[in-house]
Amino acid sequence: MSAHEHHLKRLNELFAEELEAGIRYLHLATSVKGLDRLVVTKTLLEGMQETFEHAQTIAERINQMGGVPSLDLKLQLPPQKISGAEAIRTALAFEQAALDAYREFCDEIKDDVALEEFIREQVGVESQHVAELTLLLEE
Repeated sequence: MSAHEHHLKRLNELFAEELEAGIRYLHLATSVKGLDRLVVTKTLLEGMQETFEHAQTIAERINQMGGVPSLDLKLQLPPQKISGAEAIRTALAFEQAALDAYREFCDEIKDDVALEEFIREQVGVESQHVAELTLLLEE
């Protein structure tokens, strides 16, 4: 597999991860119960919108590189009732996983300065999301 093909494969994996995160955000937003719903639902739905926007940005990058976005989702979300804090902790976990995936990919890129810059921008955005969710969990 050429470096270009590998980069497209990794971008498609990130595309799927972002879309999965958006679906997870929607599931969390509709699973929060009680008064917490008033506090965290808006934040979770904003997270959903942002992850869908990230997915779109990645899909556009795949197109620009001559690839075609592909999607392999592996997601099962059972019914649940959760508190707002549990929902935020769950979102923080998958945002941290996304940040780690972007950082790992960035470390792999050796031959494409434009792609590396693009991924570094994504690292910055994901870092901000992790920081914002972390703040919400402070006591």
